[in-house]
Amino acid sequence: MCPSKLDWVSDFIMDLSEVVILRIFLLLVITLTALVNGAASDNALPFLESFPLREISAQEVMANANNSLTVYDRVIINGDLFLNNNQYNPLRITNSVFKDNVSCKGVTFYGDVNFENTTFQKNAIFNETKFLTAANFNATRFLGEATFNMSRFPDSGTFDFTYFNRVANFESVWFDKFATFYNATFMGDAQFSFSEFNGAYANFESVRCIRDVYFYGSQFNTYCTFANARLEKNADFHATKYSNGVGFFQTWIFGQADFARSRFIADSIFSQAHFNDTANFLSTNFDGPVFFNDTVFCKDANFDNSQFQAPTDISYAVFNGDLKLNSTKIVRMVLDGATFGKGSRLYLAKADINRLIVSWSQIRDILSFDTAAYLSLIKNYKDLGQSNDANECYYEYRYLNQVRKPIGFSKFLDTLAWLTCGYGVRPHYALFCGMVIILIFSFIYWTGRGVEGFHDIHGHQLMVASLFYSTIAFTANSKGLPLRGHYKYLGIAEGIVGWLLMALFLVTLGRLIIG
Repeated sequence: MCPSKLDWVSDFIMDLSEVVILRIFLLLVITLTALVNGAASDNALPFLESFPLREISAQEVMANANNSLTVYDRVIINGDLFLNNNQYNPLRITNSVFKDNVSCKGVTFYGDVNFENTTFQKNAIFNETKFLTAANFNATRFLGEATFNMSRFPDSGTFDFTYFNRVANFESVWFDKFATFYNATFMGDAQFSFSEFNGAYANFESVRCIRDVYFYGSQFNTYCTFANARLEKNADFHATKYSNGVGFFQTWIFGQADFARSRFIADSIFSQAHFNDTANFLSTNFDGPVFFNDTVFCKDANFDNSQFQAPTDISYAVFNGDLKLNSTKIVRMVLDGATFGKGSRLYLAKADINRLIVSWSQIRDILSFDTAAYLSLIKNYKDLGQSNDANECYYEYRYLNQVRKPIGFSKFLDTLAWLTCGYGVRPHYALFCGMVIILIFSFIYWTGRGVEGFHDIHGHQLMVASLFYSTIAFTANSKGLPLRGHYKYLGIAEGIVGWLLMALFLVTLGRLIIG
């Protein structure tokens, strides 16, 4: 049965409706996909810019905060917000914008505080504020000043991915449970001086600080990490205490780094860190193991008067400036594989060295002269069983000490010891001197024809004979040699010198074998 015209029109309309509905559905999918992709590509306010925000007044928020649970999401708050009374109910304002100043100075929050993904366009003041339960500032943007000085976080303070556009003031803040600033960005100064970090951990991993960083006088009573952080100006960590380990693994500090008078009680990991400017560890105590392996020091590294009480690994570090270890106590330090730039110097004046593992050839040309440093190194190499390095170090010490002496009898004796036996550590010097003495006396016998029968020989035969008799006089005894006249006394003198040099050679050789 053939379909009627009405049936055909009805079918056509139904087909057309399905096509339209399908196209509308596809259009909606494409639109939502574009919105999501656009949101993901915008790091500033991804969620807020994709959806419209409802505007409310700060007075409304303050009225609700004093009476009940305060929960706002995706709102714009106009006007200055001041909270003066203690807040017993949770305060949750997320994915929102504060257009004006916010002040919670001296307030105690008994409930949770959540400002996740919220923007403070002007100043945010949380001085002397207590967050008794969790405080969530993740992905928050502080476009004005953010001040938390003398505040306390007994539970936790989370500032992951937070953006501070101006000064971030956390001076004298207490974090009792944990603090995390993972991947936070500080465009202005980051002030954490005299703060205290307790509990599980303090996480500053991957933070980026465009201006100066201040942690001086702070106490880390928990493990803290600055791994992969980029501190692009000066970093002041002086007089800081780290009780439970600290990690600066692959941290970059572009300005001056100051850790003077700090104390590291547990493990300290600076492996693969990069100090682009001066690194100051003056009078620092390292009670636990220390790792500076593969670390780069572009300028001076100052460890004067520091105490390395535990094993220290500085292997394969790069020093483009000076390495200063004056008056330093070293229990066990590995410096093998470290490289030094042109013009770099190593200072070990008055250092107390127990074990310093580094080959003498590696530091010979850069070690600054100091009597105590050389004597300490000589003892160090002997204790390590590196007799060859000990002898080479001793030779260098005696030579430099001789050069610095004024002309006199002491300098003469040192010069004689240098030429005859290399200060007692180079026996081949005695052999070389013996050969020189033999040649000198051979020349005398030859030119003066001091041996009986020399008048009958000439040319090379005379030279060979002179050398033969000189060798006999040097190694055995001139008695019985056909020396004539005063040449007999020269033969006696040559024999005495020969016996002395032979004795010196044997003593020096025995010292090297035994030592």
